[in-house]
Amino acid sequence: MLVSSAALWGSSFIFTKRLLEFADPVVIICSRVMIAGPFFLLLCLLFFRKDMRIARKDLPILFAFSCFEPFLYFIFETYSLTRCDASVVSIIVATIPIATAFLSIFYFKENFTKLNLFGVFVSFSGIFLMLFPAFMNASVSMSGVLLAFGAVLSSVGYMFFLRKLPEHYNPVIIITYQNLIGLALFTPLMLLITDHSTLGSQLGALFSPPQLYYLASLAILCSALAFMFYLQGMRHFGVGKANTFTNLIPIVTAILSFFLLQEQFPLYKILGIIIVITGIFLVQKKTSKQ
Repeated sequence: MLVSSAALWGSSFIFTKRLLEFADPVVIICSRVMIAGPFFLLLCLLFFRKDMRIARKDLPILFAFSCFEPFLYFIFETYSLTRCDASVVSIIVATIPIATAFLSIFYFKENFTKLNLFGVFVSFSGIFLMLFPAFMNASVSMSGVLLAFGAVLSSVGYMFFLRKLPEHYNPVIIITYQNLIGLALFTPLMLLITDHSTLGSQLGALFSPPQLYYLASLAILCSALAFMFYLQGMRHFGVGKANTFTNLIPIVTAILSFFLLQEQFPLYKILGIIIVITGIFLVQKKTSKQ
């Protein structure tokens, strides 16, 4: 489940890169939830109608984690990229598994050995190696760094509230509400910051073939199925261990970029991939007592 979610999220960068030629980031993300929200709402009404009720006490939790991600995470990450190079932002975002590991250990009291924690840092070092050449030549600004760490905190906040949500809710229901809340939050933002003279043409381009194929893939696969797979994996492994699998995302992106975008795949990336996978293996390794 977790490998599948990482693979889908990794492919999202390829789809998004294609769509950025036709529309602004906020228009793309709003269009994603514009498809995913109604699609999964219809699915729930047809097959999961009896499960759609959310207890009143759980509504604030549902709204909170939907605000943290994708809404706040998207804002922080997108605007950090306007002030820092992508390699710098990627390194900072790669610290999310480290932050969530400490959250799972000290707050949720999840079973995390020293070897598991060491594996988190090993996995991060693999990401750093993959991005090191670009990182050394990157431009850095303090505001961009702070915004990138805002994305990290948004992701940790998302994990915190997602972990608080009772496990009896069907993942399809959770993802449906998450996308509908995201749609309600992103639509005003899109209307506020997008030039109205170009908004119509951007939406028209996105909803026309072949861009519609990439957009639908982002909406159904990356905005919905990937989150459902991750939620199932988190319930099984816990927050800290599950989040380490997100370090597979740049690996998937690098491999797909090599085949689809003809980007280079040098030796240091291969070594980085090996280190990342080794780290993930250490995170999941159990002791003889366990």
